[in-house]
Amino acid sequence: RGSKAKGGQRTLIFGAGTHGRTLASRFVSDAGAQIDLVGFIDDDPQKNGIKIEGRPVLGTSKDLEEILKDKQIEQVVMAFEGMGGEILRSVLQVCYTHGIRPKLLTSLRAPAQAPAVELYREVSLNDLLNRATHEMDLESIRGLLQNKCVLVTGAGGSIGSEIARQVFSHNPQKLLLLDNSEFNLFSIDKDLRLLSNGVSKIYPLLVDIKDEHALEQIMATHKPQIVFHAAAYKHVHLVEDNPNSSIQNNIGGTLVLVRAAQKHGVESLVMISTDKAVNPVGVMGATKRICELIVTAAAIESGKRFCSVRFGNVLGSSGSLIPTLQQQIREGGPVTITHKDMTRFFMLIPEAVSLVLKASTIARPGDINVLKMGEPVKILDIARSLMTLMGVDEQKVPIVFTGLRPGEKLFEELYIRGDELNTEHPDILTLPNGDSHLQGGAEEVKRLMLAVEANIKLASDGAQEAVNNLHELVKKYSSPVKSPTKPLDKVFH
Repeated sequence: RGSKAKGGQRTLIFGAGTHGRTLASRFVSDAGAQIDLVGFIDDDPQKNGIKIEGRPVLGTSKDLEEILKDKQIEQVVMAFEGMGGEILRSVLQVCYTHGIRPKLLTSLRAPAQAPAVELYREVSLNDLLNRATHEMDLESIRGLLQNKCVLVTGAGGSIGSEIARQVFSHNPQKLLLLDNSEFNLFSIDKDLRLLSNGVSKIYPLLVDIKDEHALEQIMATHKPQIVFHAAAYKHVHLVEDNPNSSIQNNIGGTLVLVRAAQKHGVESLVMISTDKAVNPVGVMGATKRICELIVTAAAIESGKRFCSVRFGNVLGSSGSLIPTLQQQIREGGPVTITHKDMTRFFMLIPEAVSLVLKASTIARPGDINVLKMGEPVKILDIARSLMTLMGVDEQKVPIVFTGLRPGEKLFEELYIRGDELNTEHPDILTLPNGDSHLQGGAEEVKRLMLAVEANIKLASDGAQEAVNNLHELVKKYSSPVKSPTKPLDKVFH
């Protein structure tokens, strides 16, 4: 925005609570900070007009645009905790029209003499999609994992590698990293060895999840007590174009793993599922729905804590939406979006994995746990947020709507029936026993397993009817009901 005003950069603090007051004190007492603190805004109307460090609270967020213009503000610092992404997106857009990139408070624990620049940072996309998080009970997670032998499948992937890191932080006796990608396995193995200080308890296993003999050897040799199953083909359009390979990998691999786990006395198995398994329209969602049923069936048979955890898109996973949009914006467009109203749920990878670990401590045999993803966000709004963050005028980047591809939904759902139960953690719901269709006990489980095996055989033979058979199987063992999840239009204004 050009030169600073006399006496420093004219600054507005958003938030007149404890953090805002502490930050104001720093600004006022540190002449070297080159800050001319003009005042505050705060959405608590009772604070309007009061003075802090001699500076007034000038209004609420509704007054932001007028204050920026009238007071010739050059810098805005957001200084309160628990700020949801929605309000941050709104502030960002208002500030951007005035050439201001708002900053976000980082820490007030730095020494008083620390440069003011260390106290705040640029806003990131993670912040815009973030939501208020709840405290995590780490003791129960540590109790589950400490001194145990833990196997992570798909350990080199976006979710699997974060599971491996968080499991490692809870001091397992052994950590088995299984992946069929040599490079991905090399990467997570290297990262964890740097943290292990030479303590050799990490075992990289370059194995295909469908390799029954290799899985048998691993289980017999290491005797894992806990398994996190994240290995899967997940990219919707690739799975749709290669359905038989995906049936063999996702369903066949899960069946091989679950049977080996049952045979070798695994105490707890957690299968990573997806919201696309609800009323699935494509092959990927359908395969994951069958995987959920396999896990529930195994729990019914064994009485062991085998369960699934279902959630939506995670921010920054490999091949995901965000890097694609960023590249398109950098290249000047066009930015391709399926539909102007398409929404998706988003969660940050570390948060999702923390909830997966927590869910594994409270699940009962056969449960499907559902992570609350917050509100769905419009893809169009994410693209506009990215343009703002990247300093790009959205009027100069064309946006093209391409239409739905096979296997895609306009709005994603997270629920099968809508009658999930609350758990001890506010962000985790549960479907007890996963699905009522399997309450028939051993005979019903046997019928399901025979049907699953027949479907895998069709796929391995390259039969075209494997896909139709898959969808029929899903219909038979699911209750198609209307999801309570509704699209929201209020995310951006």
